Amino acid sequence: MPQEKIHYYFSLIHFQLDDLDIHLVMPQSWQAIDLYQAIAHDRVSLGKWLPWAYQMKSAQDEASFIQTIQEKMIKDRMVVLTILVNGEPSGMIDLHNLVKNQKGEIGYWLSSTYQGRGIVTNSVLKLCQYAFSELNLQYVDLIVAVENGKSARIARNADFKLMGMKKNLINDKLDGQIFRKINPIRINQSDL
Repeated sequence: MPQEKIHYYFSLIHFQLDDLDIHLVMPQSWQAIDLYQAIAHDRVSLGKWLPWAYQMKSAQDEASFIQTIQEKMIKDRMVVLTILVNGEPSGMIDLHNLVKNQKGEIGYWLSSTYQGRGIVTNSVLKLCQYAFSELNLQYVDLIVAVENGKSARIARNADFKLMGMKKNLINDKLDGQIFRKINPIRINQSDL
């Protein structure tokens, strides 16, 4: 009987949602096949908002992407985490465009298998907590296409405030909404 391969990972954030065990973990090459399969399955819906979904043509492409982001993370340009749902790589969430002690932007995607269960909203909330407490950011932005109602709902459910809209903000094509969450610790300290 073949022995199941055990995968080890560094979990930055962990939480439970009903029967789901969620870990936000550092990306590793062993995740590439599952992540690629999720992208391939949801390519049309992902590609509507995230054009890179059409560029992922194989698990090797995903493995190369993981290697690239590992290098960028080392240089402090971003924090990228794989979303594990009950141990299965099911999406990614990141904090990019980081400006030390000032700001960052969150991006994410999740397999349609697990959408609608609060995973992304809770992941966004947990990543904001990390950004505020560990990275000392003043605020975090979430850029959402005007037509992307699901992501706008996630922003609102995570207590982001709509700051405004801008033409051609996303990929120089789609009009975007800028949602922002301010570090509550910084707000309270400024009241002192």
